[in-house]
Amino acid sequence: YRLLEVDNRCVASCLLQMRGLVTSDDVVHSWAVPSAGVKVDAVTGRVNQVSLCFLYPGVFYGQCSELCGVNHSFMPICVEVVSGKVFGDWLVYNHDKNTNAGGGDVSKGGSLLGVLSSLIGYVFFGVLKATILLGKVYFLWWYYLGYYVVYVPVSYVFIGTFDFVWWAVSTCVAFGSWLSWFVMDPIDATMFALFYLSSEILSLIYYCVTSPIMASVWLAKGVWKVVCVLVSVPFMTFDAFMDCMSSFSSNETKEYVVRRISKNTKEFFDVLLSYYSKK
Repeated sequence: YRLLEVDNRCVASCLLQMRGLVTSDDVVHSWAVPSAGVKVDAVTGRVNQVSLCFLYPGVFYGQCSELCGVNHSFMPICVEVVSGKVFGDWLVYNHDKNTNAGGGDVSKGGSLLGVLSSLIGYVFFGVLKATILLGKVYFLWWYYLGYYVVYVPVSYVFIGTFDFVWWAVSTCVAFGSWLSWFVMDPIDATMFALFYLSSEILSLIYYCVTSPIMASVWLAKGVWKVVCVLVSVPFMTFDAFMDCMSSFSSNETKEYVVRRISKNTKEFFDVLLSYYSKK
């Protein structure tokens, strides 16, 4: 009822790098499938190309996205994404039938037992692959959740606490030694404390007067470190949840997708090689 279905669907393979060639024989159109992130103009007398790589099977709908005439709203686009094996069989079947559009039953003419066994095999391996992929995504979700929400904040707090405790202990030890000195010789201890404080203050004033830019940079760095300490934990928690919600948040998932694309490409070429070797 949304006028998105077509008579002959464009069939593509899942996890297989493909190139689409788009042109027009009348006016300017735009071949767009928003759910797949694809949009390419179709220009008369020109062949544009677009890279296609669908990550999962399904039916993707789109429409012409360039105002082309009175029937612009009646130009649906439908891409049916199937597995590499089904795509290879579909391609071979349509090549035998000398057609480039529409689908067909690749098992036509076979026995009912063969059709059922093929269907059960496709369903079983599809469920198995989906289970493995969901298991990887589930594991990565918990891994990044534990790493960014637990490990990073705890380690950051531990290191900061250790530095603070070390500074506090060293300061207390120095102050205790000064107090013992003050008890034994209050005049010398007081003079030393006044001399030490005055020298530190004078050195700071001298640094600010002689190098105002560097002093401003030093002050800005100190303020920036304090701000980073105050806001780092919420930002790390937000990044952790964003990474956990994305299936492409780790190199492992990216490498898995690349391996699957390579495997499907090899299977697709094996189907074509087997087909043409029989000719």
